[in-house]
Amino acid sequence: MIRKATLNDVPAIHHLEKKVLGDGLGQSFLYDELAINPFGHYFVYEKNKEIVAYVGFRAIDDSAEMMNFIVDLDYQDQGIGSELMVYVLNYLHELGVLKIALEVRKSNKRARHFYEKFQFKASYTRSNYYETEDAIVYIREVTK
Repeated sequence: MIRKATLNDVPAIHHLEKKVLGDGLGQSFLYDELAINPFGHYFVYEKNKEIVAYVGFRAIDDSAEMMNFIVDLDYQDQGIGSELMVYVLNYLHELGVLKIALEVRKSNKRARHFYEKFQFKASYTRSNYYETEDAIVYIREVTK
């Protein structure tokens, strides 16, 4: 089940970030995004009452930036990421978003392949964005 994230979800989201990434946006950042940022749009994917994936965007006017997109390692390759991506693309389209941007580690071929499957196009590189690793910025035009 996909639903909007709530403040009560922050500890589970933070745990998921640490499990998958070793780090993440952090609990205080997530609380602020959900409590006070009118441009933050966060969704969780629940399976058996457990949050197994989440995605967060900041949408301002007709543009959005993906803040994070994580699927629990134990639930990857089950279509959950694709289902969540389709959901948020439709959601952002309804908001009037025309363009989405995101950064991904240059070495993360799995994530890059996933985004490319959804018509995200590599736009440019940000040198040392992840301290010692470059990020590739992907852009996608939003269509229904």
